[in-house]
Amino acid sequence: MLINIDKSHYFIEGEKGLPEDYPMPKNVDNLLFYIQRNLNTNTICYSLNLNNLGLLNKTYPMKVFWIKYTKGGIEQELNFIQNKAFGYTSRWINDDLFEFKMDSYRKLKFFVAKNKDGQFQIITKIKGQIAVLNNIYVFANELGLFPDVRYIELYGEGQENEYPTYERILI
Repeated sequence: MLINIDKSHYFIEGEKGLPEDYPMPKNVDNLLFYIQRNLNTNTICYSLNLNNLGLLNKTYPMKVFWIKYTKGGIEQELNFIQNKAFGYTSRWINDDLFEFKMDSYRKLKFFVAKNKDGQFQIITKIKGQIAVLNNIYVFANELGLFPDVRYIELYGEGQENEYPTYERILI
């Protein structure tokens, strides 16, 4: 379950990019995390891809789709080029654990893992500590067909202390 971090209660060192007025996806079944960009409020969502037995799909454990806020909040599939930017490659470890990397930036390693309550969440390192990922913000300059990504920001909470954590990665 994603936590909406109330930034007024915390100072997250270095945070500058993600606009305060961007919407947080609501009523999305099995939402794991989401990506937003500086270009508009449209949001890429990553949710569990469960089979009819309630187990994660071993090849694609996550569904990826848009919420098009600029079109009234409709859901839409990613096209071929968008899949290259926001798609992922995963590796099944066991029924409760998958490793994945984003196709467009393979330096970061993420895990779809069950927590102590049996709920799936995304685990990664944020600022050197193990954290639960809530969302990613991407800042890019629009240069025609392929945007020039300047940086990404990871937002989450520490797995041990549950405090908000943040990291900006220059690309």
